[in-house]
Order: sequence, then structure tokens, then C-alpha cells
Amino acid sequence: MSLSFKERLHNAIGVQEIERKKVYHAYVHSVAYEREEFDKIWFKGQNATWGHNFGRMVGFRQIYHNHTIDEESRAAVETFELGEAFPSYMGGDPRSIGATGVHALSELCIEMANDGNSGRCWAITAGVMMSALGHPQGEGPGGPPPGPGPKEPAKAEDYVHFGAASWEYYGADFIYHQGEWKYIHEHVVPVFSQLFDSENFARDLYEKHEADPNYSTWRGCPCQVTDPGPLSDRYDVNQPVQHLIWETPKPYDTLDDENTYSIGHNEWI
Repeated sequence: MSLSFKERLHNAIGVQEIERKKVYHAYVHSVAYEREEFDKIWFKGQNATWGHNFGRMVGFRQIYHNHTIDEESRAAVETFELGEAFPSYMGGDPRSIGATGVHALSELCIEMANDGNSGRCWAITAGVMMSALGHPQGEGPGGPPPGPGPKEPAKAEDYVHFGAASWEYYGADFIYHQGEWKYIHEHVVPVFSQLFDSENFARDLYEKHEADPNYSTWRGCPCQVTDPGPLSDRYDVNQPVQHLIWETPKPYDTLDDENTYSIGHNEWI
């Protein structure tokens, strides 16, 4: 398909805007500023989606509830828990006290649709999850929302530093809506994660397989999702390579179910 100079310029500017928004996402996600991300760069319609191996959130309201309302509620509770163990911490940013996802996006590939109305972005993230203050022994980040009533306060000596490495593939669709480029889909395929200095994911999974060839794999955290998972599995010695979003996007004409990271959710105009 032959594009005019004006169309090529529009697509070139779109590539820059998508790259800028991916960088913004990487930063605000790393400091747990979910509200800033979803308020500023996301399409706020019913076909916005955010998927992981545990399933797919559909509609901006569901995404915002999971990522912002639930996360900020958990952060507020953890702030008071940390304040009881570390009084000097009180007054700190309650949203950034948990494990921080530092996403070093690499191999960024952006493909623009010939019609100029969408762009697809593919990336590998070498993720680092860490918490400077750590968590009480036996606990970790990303747990279920706090239940009713206070729990037994932890002491400062109960906290242990937390750090883990992860590897994920990201696929995102962007749309040109009302004169601005917006996120409409994010899909994450996790490959592995392991604690620093205490785990070896490949060896550990191999040993589990040797002990029980039918062992069950980790499926992710429960979440409010319209499309339940698993949509993908983590690395497993029992399974072949997955091909959900492992390959970079190919040239395409328009965002549709043949060219998307979120099948069935591509109407937005």
C-alpha cells in the first residue's frame, strides 16, 4: 500500500508518541503511580484491555479498579504497617512502599497501521522487583487485598529485603483517538521470575518435574477479569514454546482481530 508524504509523516510522529508513552509507562509503573498512567495515556472506553497469564481485564473501569483503587487501598494499609515497625517512615509516599517493578524495556519494535489509526508495540522487559524496606518474613508483594480488621504488627527485625528478577514479553496496541495517541491494549506474557540468590527457576522446575511429572504450575494472582485465564503459562519444562506474542508485529493495514494483542476488543470509534 502506497502512502502519501502526509500519511508517512503522521505515522512517523505516531511512532515517536508511542515510544514516549511506553517510556512514561515504564517510569510511572516502577514507582506505582498507576493513577497517573491510566488518567493520562489510556483510552477510557469499554474495549480497553489489560491481560496477563491470569486473564484479561476488559473495559477501562475494570482496569482502573484493579490497578488503582485496589492497589492504593493496599498501599495505604501497608503504610501504617510499616510505620509501626519503622516510625521514621510515616509521611512517605504510600503508593511506592511496596515492591517496585523496574522495567528495562528493550528490543522495542513499533509497527504502524497503513490507515494511520493504530500502532502496535512489542518489547522484552528485563524486570527487577525490589523493596528497600522489604516485607515481613513469609510475606511478599502483590498479595491479596487486606482483609477486615488489623493483623498482628510486625517488628523491624521481622522485615527482610526483597529482590527478584523476571523476564516478560509485552504486546501493546495504541489507537489514534480524537487527535491523540492512546493505549488501548496491554498484554503481558511472563516467562519466569526468581528471588535473587535463593532460587534458580530452571533447576527448580526441572527438579519438580523429576519428582512429579504432573505437578501444577503457578497461574498468577487472582484478579477481577472478564476473560479468565490462563492466557499463557510461565516457563515450564513440560510445555513447548508459546507463540502468543513472542514475535514482533508484522506490517498491517488496520487494527482488527487478525492484527491485535487483544482479540475481540478492537472497536473504539
